[in-house]
Amino acid sequence: MPIRHSIIHQIDKKPGDTPAVLHVSSTELVESQVTENLLHDFNEAYSAKQGKGWSLFHPESGAYPFSGWMKGFYDGGDFIEFSLTAVEHLTSLMEKSNLSVGGHVLFAHFQQGLTDYMIIGLLQHSESITVSTDLSIKPSKHLDFGSISLAARINLSEWSNNPNSR
Repeated sequence: MPIRHSIIHQIDKKPGDTPAVLHVSSTELVESQVTENLLHDFNEAYSAKQGKGWSLFHPESGAYPFSGWMKGFYDGGDFIEFSLTAVEHLTSLMEKSNLSVGGHVLFAHFQQGLTDYMIIGLLQHSESITVSTDLSIKPSKHLDFGSISLAARINLSEWSNNPNSR
């Protein structure tokens, strides 16, 4: 599955009234086996998730700007700029809705077969224990794909070819 673009930003949000802090990346992830594994694991977890909703985009407006940003990117715009605008908006929405946790936000544009997709997902960490090469144990953080609760997988090919879905 060719990865066209991918990037991760972080929304640091603690429970309570503490404002969210956005940490942005200025560079895309390097295409590698690790990036492929990340995208594969995310897609597997997303596909297996029960109770997903299906939706269409509202027409672009001040209240619903996302489809315009995505169209700008898909029509040849800058991926990093698109992801920054979208993650800033997501951070603002999280503040307004009082969501109590943040996480790493993955944006990835990839092709599967002849279809282009965009995934956007808020990834959480879990702590576990690992055994090091010297046989000692130490804490380790890893992405918890089982706890994906805020994510979208957008069929860009369908969206761009179907005016009713824009």
